[in-house]
Amino acid sequence: MKITSTPWPSQSYLKALRPEPGAGVELALLAAYSADPVAIVAALLALVARDNDDTDGSRRDLADAIETLRGKARIVVQRGRLAKMRHTPRLTGVLDQFLREVPFDEREGSWHPKAALIRFGGVKASEWRLWIGSRNLTAPENQDVGLVLVGGGRQGRVIPGVEGIAHALAVQADLPGVRPDHLAAEVAALRWRAPAGTRIDSIFMAKGDGRSKLPPLPRRVDALTVVSPFIDATFLNHVAKTEVADGRRILLSTTREIERLAATTARFGALYALDAPDYPSSDPGSPVAETADAALLETETLNTGLHAKLLHFRMGTKRKLWLGSANATARAWTGRNVEIIVETSITETIEAGLLALLGSARTVDPTAHEKLVDVALEADALDVARSQVASAWQAGIRVDDTGLTLVHTAATPHPHDLTIHLEVGLITGDFAPWPRGQQEIAFGQVPRDQQTELIQLAVSKDGLRREWMQRAPAEPPFGPDRDRAAFVRLLGVRGFLLWIAGLLVGIANAGDDDSWTLDELPPARPPSTLPAWRLDQALPTLEEILGAWARDRDGFDRADRRIRDYLPAVLEQAVVDDPAGHAQLEAFEELWTMVRHGLGTRR
Repeated sequence: MKITSTPWPSQSYLKALRPEPGAGVELALLAAYSADPVAIVAALLALVARDNDDTDGSRRDLADAIETLRGKARIVVQRGRLAKMRHTPRLTGVLDQFLREVPFDEREGSWHPKAALIRFGGVKASEWRLWIGSRNLTAPENQDVGLVLVGGGRQGRVIPGVEGIAHALAVQADLPGVRPDHLAAEVAALRWRAPAGTRIDSIFMAKGDGRSKLPPLPRRVDALTVVSPFIDATFLNHVAKTEVADGRRILLSTTREIERLAATTARFGALYALDAPDYPSSDPGSPVAETADAALLETETLNTGLHAKLLHFRMGTKRKLWLGSANATARAWTGRNVEIIVETSITETIEAGLLALLGSARTVDPTAHEKLVDVALEADALDVARSQVASAWQAGIRVDDTGLTLVHTAATPHPHDLTIHLEVGLITGDFAPWPRGQQEIAFGQVPRDQQTELIQLAVSKDGLRREWMQRAPAEPPFGPDRDRAAFVRLLGVRGFLLWIAGLLVGIANAGDDDSWTLDELPPARPPSTLPAWRLDQALPTLEEILGAWARDRDGFDRADRRIRDYLPAVLEQAVVDDPAGHAQLEAFEELWTMVRHGLGTRR
């Protein structure tokens, strides 16, 4: 059968997170194996429709996202898989409230699902979205595949399995007020609309207990294709039991994986390869071999290259496609990892997209490797040490009159290898050595704007180094005042006024380029799009405030909330940094309070 190949449409992952005009996020639960600050911020901005492909996002946009999503959004990742940036911005510290880590010991299994469950509210009835795919919450772009299901309304069909995803995400997210059983029941009752050309047959979320079975396949099919950046012999041998009409089972992976398992991949009549992912120099994240009879440990902090995971067969007019987070390994498909796998029936048009993916790959000659035997990758000592630290992590932050203290409640999480050094510090501060046997690390008095639950860790040996982040819950927890102090420190008085100006005149990102990744105040370059009173930092008059209220009541209310939330922190900073500005801000506060009471603004 000849099928014309047409690539699947390219669509940003962030589009699945972005609300429609007039809608807003009521609940957002995201899951990934790994995440980094850039992608986390991009996701938060998308959830409030403030993302921009050309910029990292402004401080003011991020502040709006934090205020809007506080208590509504959580991102759940594998413990030890929060990647650092080469330069970690100070505002990274405020992301701690959105992050939760799942304490899997990666030597045995991993939290590995990639999903987003979102409920939007607006002028219409609530709309749900469920995104399932292969993409991690990391900034680098890879060749990933995912699908979006839209829930709510009378169209579509009930899909068994979605309730398990909702329950598992709610348990791990641990959001106050979100009861996993209630959320699962609500999601289970929804009708879901699938993308054109697909019918969802089942959705399965493994529990990580290793009790799942490899997928049953027909004895004979007309076509069979496996796509995965990581593979193992157990899974491939299982798939190879299925006969194919033309004798050509198809495998798309990376050259390294095909060569590593040459004796097994030779059972596939057609071998294709795409580039292997690149890895940040501070965290190569390459696969780590376990014992000879165990499956490959998949560490996926990826940059570019193949990252889609697909299993496909065609038998007559019947076409099946499995997709999701599971690599073509026994570890993934037998449930040692927590994975999400979607079984779909697809049309010829969707199948054509798979053929286009194969067409973009290069062929690999299987005869070049026919004399090789399957080999495992040599374990990297620093990756092993990183896994040991992450799996032993039982740390929290004590907050008292002495400042902040990192307290590890069990034996210290040092690597077993005595020649590997461990360092630790707040993500907003510097590294310090962590002596073996010492369970407490005193950080001392930390300014409120630099307080965070995110801890940076590093293991090093012989000039090589791995750095990453982990969370240590604070007791008592840091509240909204910490967030506001952090933003005010980097916005300054002028930046605060520009932010309010943007809200009042309806400009989402008014003012200077103030990327959240910068740790300095933006240069004093007045924007031409703002009212004259913002250009010389004079404060608004009563007439200008009333004019803003008359033009846009909702925008005025947003400005009112930000003024009441942030002005105390701005005043506190201005006392030291800008005494003259402090007096002006006090006058502005008095004027604004009088106006809002007179107008009866909505909270």
